[in-house]
Amino acid sequence: MNIESNNRFGYGFWFNGHHSTEFGVDVIEPKELGFPAKIKQLVEIPFSNIPLDLSYMYQDQQYGERTFKWTLLVRDRSRMDKEGMYVIWTKLVNWLENTQGKTKLKDDVMSDYYYLAEIQTATSWEEFRYHGKMTIEFQCYPFRIHEALEGNDIWDDFNFELDVAQETKFDVSGSKSVMLFNVGTPVASPTIVASAPFTLKMGNQTVTVPAGTFDSPDFVLANGINQIVINGIGTIEFQWHKELI
Repeated sequence: MNIESNNRFGYGFWFNGHHSTEFGVDVIEPKELGFPAKIKQLVEIPFSNIPLDLSYMYQDQQYGERTFKWTLLVRDRSRMDKEGMYVIWTKLVNWLENTQGKTKLKDDVMSDYYYLAEIQTATSWEEFRYHGKMTIEFQCYPFRIHEALEGNDIWDDFNFELDVAQETKFDVSGSKSVMLFNVGTPVASPTIVASAPFTLKMGNQTVTVPAGTFDSPDFVLANGINQIVINGIGTIEFQWHKELI
């Protein structure tokens, strides 16, 4: 990827197949990173001052979407005229707006995580003589998603404060009790890859897994430790990506 040298800081973001520095623009601080709000399901109880919170009825607290706002300094340093500025302006806005639904967005800070984002509100433009300020606002899925699968052995990328070292692939001959750690905020729905049929027992729940690749909305990993008893003969792997606020 060719990145223009006239970006002063080399800092920006990846989105829709390009990095912002390719356009020679600077990200103006401060950026505005919004946090998702909890969606509460409260029921008023007659003769009580304490409402009933049904938000955890299905194991998982729901969150609303978040926003991520950047302001970009736009100018053509090679020409320093309005025509050049408008060319860059045109390239920028068409790059950012030309998506269908949410697309991977990666900030250069903590770039091992990404957002799922889309520009849904109108982009604003403030023009000066030979430069302008473009403010863009992304509407995002509530959680940041880790690029690597849980259980990966990429030691150089391991974060001792946020990650956990664990096995997610197991050889089973009969019955085996394993622990899976979901250190993300929401429940995780792993993809299960099995060499043969298996039966999984977790708490009061029993799930039959066929050979091959299997996704089940009924089999989820709660936040924290999940104790699973695996019955069968063969190899089974649980694949999921950690999600954090």
